[in-house]
Formats: sequence, C-alpha cells, structure tokens
Amino acid sequence: MNPKSTLIWAATLVSAFTVFAACTDLSEYDRDRVRDAMADSLLSVTESRNIRMELIEDGQRIVAVHAPFAATSDREGRTETDLRDSVYVAVFDSTGAIETEVTSRAARYLGHQSEFHFSDEVIVQTRDMRRLYTDYLEWSQSNRTIHTPDFVIIVTETDSITGYGLNGTDDLVSYRLTEVTGEFELEQSER
Repeated sequence: MNPKSTLIWAATLVSAFTVFAACTDLSEYDRDRVRDAMADSLLSVTESRNIRMELIEDGQRIVAVHAPFAATSDREGRTETDLRDSVYVAVFDSTGAIETEVTSRAARYLGHQSEFHFSDEVIVQTRDMRRLYTDYLEWSQSNRTIHTPDFVIIVTETDSITGYGLNGTDDLVSYRLTEVTGEFELEQSER
C-alpha cells in the first residue's frame, strides 16, 4: 500500500468509528460502569512492611505507630491505612512522655478524620496502670476520646468493671458505660 492509500484508509476508519460512536448511545447502566472504572483508576494503594511512623502536630510528636504490615489507600484526598499483624500505638503527652499505649491485631487509620479504629484483641494501658480490654475501639486523635459499642473490661489498681458501650477519654480517667455487667474490688496483697 502506498502512503496515500494508507492515509485514505485510516481516514475512512476514523470516520466509520466516529459515526458508530455517535449513533451508539450509552445506557445509564453503562455510563455508571464507565464512571466506576474511571473512579477506580483514581485509587492508589501502597503496601509497606515493618512500618514505624510518627504523627507530629505543631512540631511535637503526639503518636508513634509500629506495625509489621500497612496498606495505605488514597481516593479523592481521603487517605486510609490498614495496619495488621500486631499493631502498637503510643500516645504522648505535652512533655513527650508516653501517656497511653494501645495494642491490637489490626487497626485502620482514617487520615481525613484523624481516627484509629482498632480491632481484634485490643488492649489499652495508661501510665497510671489503668487497662482496657475489648475487641473493637475507636480513638479520635483530635479530641482524645475513645468509643466502643462492644464489651469492655476496665482494670485499675483497686477495682475492675465490665460492661458494654464505652465512651470516654483516652487516658481512661473519665468514661461512661451504657450497660454495666459487673464490678469487682481487687484485694491488695501484703508484700
């Protein structure tokens, strides 16, 4: 084929495709599928191993996070990080000392909300030796509060309480349970 006939053949093909596309009207279903496919292409995912990250606010370290695995996804400016395989989070006070530590098997960090959602064998321990045990816990980094609708056990040096539906501060100084199922005083052993 000579260059002139190749050019004519290509122009004919483009014209035929244009006529076909103009005559073909996409259904609402097809438009939705195209929109979903385009949205998926705007999703980015990054996987990391043995992560250690720090959240810093106004030049001060407020949270340190360690996890063997992390997958961070970003869609339309909303970043979420899934942490797995033994998560450790330390929350620091204004002097830089650890105030609260949280461990769990998994967690999700919602960057756009500054929230952690811990799951599976969650343990919270404060520097005042207060401990909380549950299977699910939400922690708001911005207002330093915790919440769970699930069963909890809270243990202090002198007593223990069990119940459902906790709302409180992340240092476990102040909290409220929706339903209390048990209270126990712990005996102090003589040393």
